[in-house]
Amino acid sequence: MSLNVFWDNSNIWLVGKNYCSLKEPGHEREFRVHFKKLLMSVVDGRQMEFAFVGGSLPPNNDVLWSYFDNLGVKVEVQERGAIGGGEVAVDQAIQYSMLKRLIDADAPGTILLLTGDGNGHLDGEGFIPALKRAVKMGWNIEVASWDLGCNRHLRQYAEEHGVYRSLEPSYEHITFLAGGRNAL
Repeated sequence: MSLNVFWDNSNIWLVGKNYCSLKEPGHEREFRVHFKKLLMSVVDGRQMEFAFVGGSLPPNNDVLWSYFDNLGVKVEVQERGAIGGGEVAVDQAIQYSMLKRLIDADAPGTILLLTGDGNGHLDGEGFIPALKRAVKMGWNIEVASWDLGCNRHLRQYAEEHGVYRSLEPSYEHITFLAGGRNAL
């Protein structure tokens, strides 16, 4: 079964930074996400087929990109600011990529979504309706998010129809402080 990762990096980074203010107060400016370790943590040894990364992107020299290359994973990116409308446009680009994947894949697989954003669901917009379409089409769904900032409706939907993974237990493993603590 194919694993398809959709990563809202701006959401993951921003809420992670907020969690840093609780775990390591005063170090929010040094807070960083270790992108490769985050990906490895949520993928958990499974073979990825596709990934879409949206938002504020890791630098070109980050080990994440070579990791994707070594795995032979097709990666699409949408950098924040590259399209009009800011954060909403990035979310829509991620959702559009998810929907294309649902339609174009040879068979249903697993959608792994890294975000906590559940905005728009009451209007039939956003990540929750996209996940509902995936489930309706026979896909497995997983959401990995910081509990601190995860929309309660998104979390509830993931728990009821798939898997929800909290990032807090992995905080020290998937984050580091620039000039300070390394990721474990």
